[in-house]
Order: sequence, then structure tokens, then C-alpha cells
Amino acid sequence: MDPRRYSSPSKLGFTLIELMIVVAILAILAVVAVPAFIKYMRRAKTAEAIDQLDKLNKGAVTYYTRGKIAPASGAALKCQFPATQGLTPDITAKKCCAGASDADGDDRCDINGTLWNTGTWSALSFEMRDQHYFGYSFQSSGELAAAKFTATAHADLDCDGILSTFERYGYGVAGATNAECDVSLSSAYFKELETE
Repeated sequence: MDPRRYSSPSKLGFTLIELMIVVAILAILAVVAVPAFIKYMRRAKTAEAIDQLDKLNKGAVTYYTRGKIAPASGAALKCQFPATQGLTPDITAKKCCAGASDADGDDRCDINGTLWNTGTWSALSFEMRDQHYFGYSFQSSGELAAAKFTATAHADLDCDGILSTFERYGYGVAGATNAECDVSLSSAYFKELETE
């Protein structure tokens, strides 16, 4: 007679304690992973600001270093950056968070080519041709070595009314003359409430 035939049947399935341990592990992973994933998604959105501010910087450098003349008189103008331009589009008050500038409700600013038809945006060869999270502004002052600019990007990445800020700065190099204009750019971006 085979003794294995009368032995207790083998266990099938899991005990309640084993199942509870698995559920607890999954809950802990969810608590850790979900906030990290949300932060990662917001950080991915900030890549737009870095890319577009880089384009603004290149446009500002090109404008500053290229010779310009005054209309009508043809007199040479001193090296300078384009004029100041306000926030385009206006992303304050949740306008790009299912608001007036977000018709499709995807929390991005809609494409509006007419907003970019200003002298400054044209001088910088800058416009947004796709839906975007950030609004952009450009402040400038001075001529030659006293010239400086700030290119800024703001966004409300989680539609809570608090804005992320990214900035890049540029300056006319000391000793600049009308014949020799060069620009010094900040080595890094200023970031405030990066993923707010």
C-alpha cells in the first residue's frame, strides 16, 4: 500500500494573511509611486519652457549683434535688444486651464497666431505654433554694454492658480561699440516653483 495515497492533500491557494500582505505591499507602492509619477509628469511639461527660452535667447543675440539702422534717416543704431513685450498669452487667472484660452479643456493654451504678430516677437523670430503650457514675456533696457534682457516663461502646470517661473538673462559685453557687439548669457536658468 502506498503511504502517499492517504497523506493530507497539498495546499491549494493562498491564506488570508498572505493576501493581506500582498495588498499592503501594493498600497505602499501606490502611495509612493503615484505622487512621484505626478511630479515626473509636471517636470516633463517644464521641458517646453527650457526649449522656448533657448529660442528666445538665440533670437535676442541675433538681434543685438546684427547691425540696424533708423527708419527714414538710415543712421546706424546702437546695439540693443528688442523692445519689452508683455506676457503672451496671458496665462494668469487659469485662462489656459479650461478657461478663455483653452477651448478644448486640455489645460494647455490654444494656438493663436495673432498674439505673436508684434514687433518684438517678430524681431526675435518667436511664436508658438502648437498648444502650450507656458506664456512668455521679454523685458529689455539699455544700449551697448548697458543693454540687458530677461526672457521669462510662466505656467500654471496643475491649474491651482500658482505659477511656475523660468528666466534666462543676457547682457551686452563691456566695451561694446556699434561696430563690435557681443552678448553674455546667464550660465543657467532661474527657476521658481518649477513644478509648483
